[in-house]
Amino acid sequence: MSPASLSALAQRSWTEYLAGVEPHIRERVAATVERLAPDLAEAFYSEMLTDADASKFLDHAIVDARLHAAMVRWLRGLFSPKMTLAECLAEQTRAGEMHARVGVPVELVAAGARVLKRGIAAALVHEDLARDDLPAAFLYVHELFDLALGAMTTAFNASSSRLTRADEAYRLFFLGQDMKAERERQKSQLLEWAQDILVTHYWNAAELGAGEVPKWTGGSQFELWLQHKASLLFEGASEVGRIQELVSHIEDELLPGLSGARESKASARAIVAAINARVEEIKALLGSMFDRYIEVEDGRDGVTRLLNRRFFPSVARREIGFAMSRNSLFALLLVEIDGFESLGATLGSEGADAVLAQIADVLTDSVRAGDFVFRFGDGQFLVLLVEVSETSALPVAEGLRKRIETTSMRTLHLGSTLVTASVGVALFDGHPDYQRLLDRANDALQQARAIGPNRCAVAADKTGLLTG
Repeated sequence: MSPASLSALAQRSWTEYLAGVEPHIRERVAATVERLAPDLAEAFYSEMLTDADASKFLDHAIVDARLHAAMVRWLRGLFSPKMTLAECLAEQTRAGEMHARVGVPVELVAAGARVLKRGIAAALVHEDLARDDLPAAFLYVHELFDLALGAMTTAFNASSSRLTRADEAYRLFFLGQDMKAERERQKSQLLEWAQDILVTHYWNAAELGAGEVPKWTGGSQFELWLQHKASLLFEGASEVGRIQELVSHIEDELLPGLSGARESKASARAIVAAINARVEEIKALLGSMFDRYIEVEDGRDGVTRLLNRRFFPSVARREIGFAMSRNSLFALLLVEIDGFESLGATLGSEGADAVLAQIADVLTDSVRAGDFVFRFGDGQFLVLLVEVSETSALPVAEGLRKRIETTSMRTLHLGSTLVTASVGVALFDGHPDYQRLLDRANDALQQARAIGPNRCAVAADKTGLLTG
C-alpha cells in the first residue's frame, strides 16, 4: 500500500471508531489523563531509561529539560475531545518522523505505550465509573493508543525509507569525488601528521627539562578526516578500523616511549623506526581503500560542487551520534548571501553562479578537513563544524563572514564585486533531533539579518538568542 492509502485508511479507522465511543466516556478518560499526565510521563521515561537501546539517545538531563513536558502535551492532546482528527493525525505523523530522525526503534515506542496504557487503566479502576462504562473506557484507551501507534509507524517507515535512500545517495556522492586527488591529499596530511609528532616528541625534545614529557594534543587534519569522513566514505572497509588502531598505537604507546627514550639515541631510533613503519602501513591501507572506490560519480551541486542539502540528514545524524558517544560538540553555521536576489538581477544567472562558486571556494578553504560544507539554497550555504567548543564557533563564523566580505568576486562580464553574508550559528545542545538544531540555526540567521546585514548571531537556546 502507498503512504497515501495508508493515511486514508488511518483516517477512516479513527473516524469510525471515535464515532462509536460515548462522549461521556471520552470526557472521563480525558479528565483522568489530564490529571495524571505528568506522572504517566515520569513512568514512561523511567521505563525507557532502563533500556540499553534507549540510552543511545536518552539521558536524565534530556528527559528533564525537554522530553517530559513534550510527553505530557502529547498525552493530553491525544485524549482531548477538542482536538480534531486532522490535528491528532498530524501530531502522530510529526512524532513518527521525529522518531525516524532520532533513530528511536518502533518496538521501543510500543513498549513505552504499554506502560502508559497500564498506568491509565490502573487509574480508571479507582474512578467512580458505572460498571458498564469501565470496560468501554479500557477498550477506548487501548484502541486510541493502537491507532496513534499505527499512524506513527506509517510516518516512521516512510521517513526511515527516505533517510535510508539519502544515506546511500550521500555515500555515492562521496564516492563521486575526485578520488585520486582526495587520495593524494590524505596521504599528504598523513605525512604532515607524522612529521608533526616526530618534531614534537623527538627533534624538539632536547628543549624540555629533565623528566618533562611533551604534550601532544592530537586533532590533526588527517585525524579529523579519519574520524568524521573516512568511516562513511569507506563504510564497511576493514582498513578503516586498522588505521584507527595504528593511529591509537602510535599516540598512546609509541610517542610516550619516544619521549622517555630521548637520552638514548639507539632506543629513540628504534621507536622512530616503529612509528615510520606504522605510518607506511597506514599509507598502504589508504591506497588500497581509495583504489577500490575510484571513479564512481553521483550527486554534487552543479554550481558549487558542494554537498547537496539532501545529504544533511545523513551527516547530522552521524555527527549527533558521534557527539553523544564522545560527549563532544559540533555547530551549524547557516550562511546566507545578503541581497542575493538583487545580486542575481544585476549580474544575471551566470554571474550569480560565478559568485556562488567563489563563495563555496572561500568556505571550503576556510574550514578543516573534517568539517562539512553544503549548498543549502539559492543563496544559502550550511557549514557543519565538528569538534568545536562553546567559545570557538562564533569566531569561526565571524572569520568566514569577514573573508566573504573582503574577497573580490569575479562576475564574468561585469568585472568584480564585493558581497556580504549573514550567519546564524547553533551549537549542538544534546537534543537528538537534527531538525531542531537546524531550526535554531535558521532562527539565529533571521536574527542576524534583522540586526544586519553582514552580521552573525548565535542561538542561545530554544527560547532566546545571543548576538555577536
